[in-house]
Amino acid sequence: MQWQPDGDSSDSDFSLSYYKRKKGKFRKAGKSEATRAAAASRNPSDGNGKLKVASKEETAAAARRNADDANDSGTKNGNGKLKVASKEETAAAARRNADDGNGKLKIASKEERTAAARRNAYDETRSTRPDLPEQELHVDMNVLAKRKTHRWQRGKILEIITKEDGRVKYKVDFQESGRSLVSGHHIAFVSTPSLEQLYVGARVVVTCQDSAIFQPGILAELPSRKNRLRFLVFLDDHKPHYLGLPALHLVCRPFEDSLEDLPDGLHKTFMKKYMRDWPYPHLTHFSPGDDLNLDVNGVQQKCDVEVVDCSLMEVVFQEDQHKEWIHRGSMRLEHMQRYLNVTKAEEQD
Repeated sequence: MQWQPDGDSSDSDFSLSYYKRKKGKFRKAGKSEATRAAAASRNPSDGNGKLKVASKEETAAAARRNADDANDSGTKNGNGKLKVASKEETAAAARRNADDGNGKLKIASKEERTAAARRNAYDETRSTRPDLPEQELHVDMNVLAKRKTHRWQRGKILEIITKEDGRVKYKVDFQESGRSLVSGHHIAFVSTPSLEQLYVGARVVVTCQDSAIFQPGILAELPSRKNRLRFLVFLDDHKPHYLGLPALHLVCRPFEDSLEDLPDGLHKTFMKKYMRDWPYPHLTHFSPGDDLNLDVNGVQQKCDVEVVDCSLMEVVFQEDQHKEWIHRGSMRLEHMQRYLNVTKAEEQD
């Protein structure tokens, strides 16, 4: 049972004992007819002689009317002085009542609305490079730069050189030793990119969990519930990896088509098909314990599926028991090769 104060409790507005002690000292304050009439007009009754209590909506409406009157006459504080709005209140009022200078409500342009939507929306299927300002490259800037075909290293830009044909080259001094003159598509930022900079097909350099070296790749999936909020990256050697944002580094000046930077071969063919099919790439369906054939240097070898993780699966080769992660749509799978052959034959017919 919920507690309620007794009639003699000090928690009630007027305690009974206090009223009895002071009863003789209370006297009624007289009111003139005009005063009572004014009070009645301010506090109308409900027709039964009882005080009418304003509803929440009526109270809010009255507060807004009083605020308007106060704004017209100059809001005053308790000392009768004009109350000056704070900087935050002024900014809030300006945002609520923004106009175009002619007293009309300012309506955002199509470009402004599009920009705002782009800032506030997240589309895990986007595959076009966002229209964002390019980050500046400058001398003494720490970067990641290509040293070998599948290996990039930390270095510092020593000089920016513009060739006669307009091409820009960057002289990089590598931390491990040596210098090299590289193009903008062979340099990556050391800093972690923001989510709005990333898209499916982006050219990136990554550090994998099983290796401390930097390797180039193509971003193939953005975080979503389907992949447990991870980034999928295909390295240039066709190996797929699920990674977190800190492992990614954006290439500074990528090609318009980032696949142009890939060496010709099976992986480039696969990535072209992957990007054509996106956001619905073809995936095979296997379960742990299933067996399959996987191409290794042109030879089909038998494997057993050990783990399926979203778009990837880990297989164990029966011959030597070594393990490997592959994409469920990889062209190394015998099932995918058969599917592609059938598709190609149908297109020719």
